[in-house]
Amino acid sequence: MELTPGTFVLIAFAVALVVILAAFISRKGVFAPPFERRPLMNQTELRLFKMLRAELPAGWCVTCQVAYGAFLRNKSYKRYMSINSKRADFVLLDADLNIALVIEYQGKGHFGNSRDSRARAEKSDTVKRQALREAGIELVELPAKFDRDMVAEMVRGLVLQDSAGS
Repeated sequence: MELTPGTFVLIAFAVALVVILAAFISRKGVFAPPFERRPLMNQTELRLFKMLRAELPAGWCVTCQVAYGAFLRNKSYKRYMSINSKRADFVLLDADLNIALVIEYQGKGHFGNSRDSRARAEKSDTVKRQALREAGIELVELPAKFDRDMVAEMVRGLVLQDSAGS
């Protein structure tokens, strides 16, 4: 079979079309916006994290952004799912890695900017409080404005309470 210039152009056009179509299809997965690193905490939360870490006794630690589902369980799937994806701002762990305290920082953006976002935040806070109360885990809700003395006093009280219970 002999290729005429018209047939050659037609084949070249078809190949180009297939290449463009393949590039377009693959672009959806490969050329989508890339994932980017983002900080776990804002600057105020980071300041609080460092204060907590500085005040904790040796062997204790603080973690941030911990899923409630990682440290709470419930036999009811529905109740478990009501807390599973919620995050605790900070979790203080004693030297044996038992949860000593959950801290929810009520920063400036906690309630959002609308009535709906405020209602969602208040509902979420209520669910968290109830779950922690049922599990016997102490909760401290720290206001947007805090200082080193407030944090130090909170940690001292926690450590004294823990050592009295041991």
